[in-house]
Amino acid sequence: GRSQPNAGGTIAKGRTRGDAPEIDGVVHVASRRPLRLGEIATVRVERADEYDLHGTVVGF
Repeated sequence: GRSQPNAGGTIAKGRTRGDAPEIDGVVHVASRRPLRLGEIATVRVERADEYDLHGTVVGF
């Protein structure tokens, strides 16, 4: 995924364990610190829209 800084930390894009890159949506993840490419985090999903999930990192 990718990450970009914002006022409250970092917003990153990732996938759940069962997602296919060309088919499924993404998980938009808010984190207090920058996430490294390939890093695995535990995320609490807080909302969902038509295709994507949105959540916050709760652990590594």
